[in-house]
Amino acid sequence: MAKVKQKGGKEILYRLVMAVLAVCVPIAAYFCDYIYVLTQSSAFQLLSQLAGNSEDTGETVESLSLHELRTEFLPMLESYFGGDSVSLPESLNAIKPAAIAFAVCFVLAVVLAVVLLVFAIVSKKKTVPMCIAGAGILVMIAMYISFHYVAAPFLDGTITLSSFLPESVVGTLLGGLITVSVFRLTTGYFIELFLFIAMLLWAGANKLVELGDKPPKVKKEKAA
Repeated sequence: MAKVKQKGGKEILYRLVMAVLAVCVPIAAYFCDYIYVLTQSSAFQLLSQLAGNSEDTGETVESLSLHELRTEFLPMLESYFGGDSVSLPESLNAIKPAAIAFAVCFVLAVVLAVVLLVFAIVSKKKTVPMCIAGAGILVMIAMYISFHYVAAPFLDGTITLSSFLPESVVGTLLGGLITVSVFRLTTGYFIELFLFIAMLLWAGANKLVELGDKPPKVKKEKAA
């Protein structure tokens, strides 16, 4: 009876930890800062220094989460463009495949976490969750690679702010004043990756314990 209770306690602990880790993936994806952007403007730095602010380096740091993009950035765009449909600049066509791949990987990572949550609730199997968590790690790696190809044109100057502004002298000048120095994934991405690794290790460790608890098979001796 004691062994049965101990085994039941292990199963409850395994499922509880697995469920908590799985739930944290979509939470991190939505609420945590996901993209880090550092822009540099020598012109703005010069203007600040002329105004007496010698500490201003002309750098602007921005960390964006999906929640902030939905609640702050999108309403601002809608009010700016008056609700009209916005056509993307032709210069962005080069990064469209990588951006789509990134979005697909982002959604797929959340879906895999939901599947892991369901398995933690309804099943005591550990091999399948290990495979799903491993797939989640691969998806996160693919997401990182996709984002690299999205960010590269902004960092090397192929795409500038002027690409998003109306074609005019003012738009061209404004676009040339600001350059993107850093454009990378940040907290939310690495938390998701850590969670998938943690789920893989947790399921794997419990699988090893489960195998160790099984009694060895006794071979029946053949009758003489």
